[in-house]
Amino acid sequence: MTKQELAKNFSLNVERERIQLGLTQAEMARKLEMSLSGYKKMISGETTKIDSYTAFLMYQLCGKWLFEMIDHPVHAAEAISKLKYLTESQLRFVSAVINIEYDFLVHQEVPDDYISVLVPTGNMQDGMIYDSADIIKVNASIYRRRFGSDLHFGIKITSSHLHPVYNKGDIILVSRNPIRDGDTGVFINKEDGRAYIRKFHQAEPCVLEPINGFGKPFYVNNSSPQEMEPWIKVGYVLCKMKQ
Repeated sequence: MTKQELAKNFSLNVERERIQLGLTQAEMARKLEMSLSGYKKMISGETTKIDSYTAFLMYQLCGKWLFEMIDHPVHAAEAISKLKYLTESQLRFVSAVINIEYDFLVHQEVPDDYISVLVPTGNMQDGMIYDSADIIKVNASIYRRRFGSDLHFGIKITSSHLHPVYNKGDIILVSRNPIRDGDTGVFINKEDGRAYIRKFHQAEPCVLEPINGFGKPFYVNNSSPQEMEPWIKVGYVLCKMKQ
């Protein structure tokens, strides 16, 4: 991305944010501590300079960092941008996980050979994955070579409720990519706080079907945002890890 492209994206996004905030150009210029003529010069593309103080003031106004304002995707930064929406308790949890991952990173020659595995400490009945969970690191180098970046994390099965598909002690490998028709997916229901392992059938209505006949199916109108809103599609099961 060139200097000119960065400046153009920044100016376009400044104007979009101004409109969303319901401000006139004069009001926006005052918020950014510049003259109206300077503001118009910036948004018209007459300058390719992005002032760091202007970027800071934009963050104060709309909560967006510079990389968001210039439409430059950065993998780590995309994750960071979501942190501002989390509660204090969520931030403490995420921070603890990051510290674990970082400490592990600096002590391993090939850290990507290892994946994080959630170990539920709560009741797993009827597909519910956890009330809480521990995290362990497991060497999955064979599966990393097979699935590459599609492999994101694992879940350890801690009960016999998913037998015979999954047995107690199995580790299932999960991809955060979109769940497709026929996939075994991991779903979280925000209303009851439970997570379910279900076969996904994309029909009308779509069905989240128990993988072994234990538990109830869920019928959801896939085309209705209101019905889909309570469900988080975490990811789909790539395979069961052989140990």
